[in-house]
Amino acid sequence: MLRQEKQENSAVRGLMTIGTLFSCLFCMLASGVLLNMPILGGALYLTGQCALLFVSLWRPGREGVVSQAVRRVGIALLVGLVLLFFALIAVCPVSLGDPAFWRLCGVVLCVLLRQALTRYAGERAPAAREKAVRLLGVQWLFLVLMILLLNSTDRDAMWGLSAGCVVSGILEAFPPARLEDRKRSLSDQDRQEIAALDGARAYRVFQGMMLAVAAALQITQVMAYTYIAFAMDSLPLCLGVALLCTWAASVVTDALLCRIKKESDPYFLMKIGLAVWLLGLLLFIRFLDAPVPACLSLALCAVGTVICVRVVAGLMEDMGRVAAFVMDREPGGAAEAAQHVRLEFGALFGQMAALAGLILTGIFSAGSPVEAEAVFRSFSPLFTVPALFLVGAAILFTLRFPLTRQHLIKLRRYTALRRAGGENIPLHDQLEAVAVKKSRKRYGIKAVIWTLWPLCYHKVRGQEKVKLDEDTPCVFVCNHGEIYGPVVATLYIPFSFRTWVTYEIADKNIIAERTMNGAFQKVKGPFRTIVNWIMRKLGAPFVAWIMKSLDSIPVYHDNPRSLMQTFRETVTAMQTGDNILIFPENSETSADHKYAREGVSEFFTGFTMIGQLYYNKTGKCPLFVPLYADRHKRTITFGMPTRYDPDAPASEEKERLCAYLRGEMLKIAGMESNQ
Repeated sequence: MLRQEKQENSAVRGLMTIGTLFSCLFCMLASGVLLNMPILGGALYLTGQCALLFVSLWRPGREGVVSQAVRRVGIALLVGLVLLFFALIAVCPVSLGDPAFWRLCGVVLCVLLRQALTRYAGERAPAAREKAVRLLGVQWLFLVLMILLLNSTDRDAMWGLSAGCVVSGILEAFPPARLEDRKRSLSDQDRQEIAALDGARAYRVFQGMMLAVAAALQITQVMAYTYIAFAMDSLPLCLGVALLCTWAASVVTDALLCRIKKESDPYFLMKIGLAVWLLGLLLFIRFLDAPVPACLSLALCAVGTVICVRVVAGLMEDMGRVAAFVMDREPGGAAEAAQHVRLEFGALFGQMAALAGLILTGIFSAGSPVEAEAVFRSFSPLFTVPALFLVGAAILFTLRFPLTRQHLIKLRRYTALRRAGGENIPLHDQLEAVAVKKSRKRYGIKAVIWTLWPLCYHKVRGQEKVKLDEDTPCVFVCNHGEIYGPVVATLYIPFSFRTWVTYEIADKNIIAERTMNGAFQKVKGPFRTIVNWIMRKLGAPFVAWIMKSLDSIPVYHDNPRSLMQTFRETVTAMQTGDNILIFPENSETSADHKYAREGVSEFFTGFTMIGQLYYNKTGKCPLFVPLYADRHKRTITFGMPTRYDPDAPASEEKERLCAYLRGEMLKIAGMESNQ
């Protein structure tokens, strides 16, 4: 998902690349040399960028992707920015008759034309070698034009700016593979597909997350380059710091991400990226007056943005699978085209917000470079607020994103199954409930788990014995040890699972009654009334909520008809790829009618029917895995698994499974000699 080839996903190209950002920095430096006003050059460049992106978004065939209300807001914002830009020109101490001003306009125009021609040459070249030749020709042409425009300036400044022009041009043009054709007009069928996809919750939430990341990225990048342009005294130092804080940080982060396994949880990586990004912005505000810590904070922002963009690019592939799932066929490209258009809209709004910040800084500084730097420093926290707000919005969308890593794995498996002509109705229903319909992510139980995790740390041993097969789920069998086994197993089993729980513990009324008649049986008088109220209003609802949040499967020991519902639900869960966790000890076999605190009590044998029922349903033999939670050694240890044997008589296989699993658990506990 995070492989290098995903970096240039076609829908991510709407974002400002490192080349366009260096072009923005180059225009600021040229404006500082020609007019001693860096902000004016940056504002001119961003105005041109917004105009080009605006025209691209409004070309025929792209309507219908974004609502008319959003388009009207975009037009109003662009008109307002144009008026603000003219206000900046009016207050700046620049005469329209000054040749330096028109040379600056020529420089900015050349940079924008170079970008357009670079894109055109890259899209139209039939072969890689011819593409490289054309791109080099474009760079040489505009380098000559830059030298001619800057010829009247100081020689050192001219050659420094020429070097900056070369660097930004190279970063715009290479790698050439990035410059492939991305134009696509949307047909009526495409718009119908997009409308159908917008009804899927996972797709809709992803669009919001993608737009927030795109807009926040533009503001963060422009803010970073503007600060570097003001903070550094010389052109080489400015270019070097910009490369280190952005390009170098991006390359290092990419190298680290490429070492991460493809199966890594994109949801977790997205949270890490947003947290790093947010931390970088806050540190930038804190160390604004100290250039070195501020630049390090911007480098931290770059690391966070790279992680987020790469995760978004990887999730786009999964959104293609969501599109295939929703439409029940392979999408025709409308999903990718819609993502590209919406991503460009997010980039446009982010660039317009950054442009507004630059223009306001220039207006309040009245064009003086000394005042501009002071005003930018005083306005930087306010300039950072939109970025903070958008990163916060991205965090909210990420928290609402319904697909976990397990869901994405199941989605890939279901897509492959459908392509092969197969069907899995339980898996389809589960994915539909999560990806299409409205569903809740249970953060409360995660908070409980994260709280308990450090309080009862345990080592996991023997994990390598379990070889998970996506076609054959596992049935984990663990000792109970009163409440100890279920708590430790839930916290530390390093595999996803659904657990069996007795139906009494999922019913808050039964929980309260049995707790009062059991643990609090000796409590009398007014204290019993208080404890009873606490259990009924707080304790029992909390326990029932935990069971529901864990997506547990209720077990009805005293009702054979309801017990069959338990087995049906279990087999259905296994068909979707879920593992099962069971605590089969029978406390009634002990003298005190309690679970053994050491060792393992005798088993209920009925749970072994899972093997037969799953085999009858799918023709596959599930794996039964013993594990033992040791409270003294603070370990949870996996034993050697055994597979259900469909050829053995049912009664003999039941006895064999129970004897083997219990024997393995006792062996782990060091008590096999007592059996």
